[in-house]
Amino acid sequence: MTSRTIAARPGAALAERDARDEEAALPGQAPMPLVLLADDERELTDEMAAYLARYGLRTVVANSFAAALAIVETHRLDAIILDQRLGPVDTLPHLPELRARTDAPILIVTGNREETDRVLGLELGADDFLVKPVSGRELVARLRARIRRPGKLAAAAPPRRDRWRLQAVERRVMRPDGSLLDLTGAEFDLLAALAASPGEVQTREALTQQVFRRAWRPGDRAVDNAVLHLRQKLAPDLGERCIITIRQVGYVFIGFPYS
Repeated sequence: MTSRTIAARPGAALAERDARDEEAALPGQAPMPLVLLADDERELTDEMAAYLARYGLRTVVANSFAAALAIVETHRLDAIILDQRLGPVDTLPHLPELRARTDAPILIVTGNREETDRVLGLELGADDFLVKPVSGRELVARLRARIRRPGKLAAAAPPRRDRWRLQAVERRVMRPDGSLLDLTGAEFDLLAALAASPGEVQTREALTQQVFRRAWRPGDRAVDNAVLHLRQKLAPDLGERCIITIRQVGYVFIGFPYS
């Protein structure tokens, strides 16, 4: 199990087992923590689920990102183990979507040792990264540390549905209260270029070409200055939260947070 990744198996039987576990809990005793294992390799996930059960952790399993989202919507999860490669899906760009649905700690399992991916994943909502090969003992230790962290088991308040909105055809950005954000043409083009690929790193070279219609040159600060002004207009807290700097590379848009 040390070098294996997390796999998958059908969730219906697991849901029934979860219900039995909850019913079996003694009066006044909370059920055992529930962990989502999200990957597409059945045999390995079965093995990991059995290992976690030895340490008092229940599991529910998904073999696709869509299935993982469905489980998040229907289960009270205490933690999520998510493989970076879930079938054909790179899950990192989808972390904001997952994070918007749950406050459970998200631990990414990956074979990628690139620092850029780890930094991006943490910025997009992951709580921890485990680089393969991962031992069962380390996984249990990290799960326990995350689950017992204060506030992680508390039910999250439902998010408000008032959001910032970018309207590409009208070339405007609306605040949650319905008012317009005053942007220059370059600032709007920059935000639109970043928002077109949420969760994906956009290089300065690519942004210079898209926004200013020219090639990037060493020492060129046009994109950096435009990002600075855009963040200031979005407001200090919002600007830093939705546009993340990837050092020596460029920027990534992770979505407008709820107001």
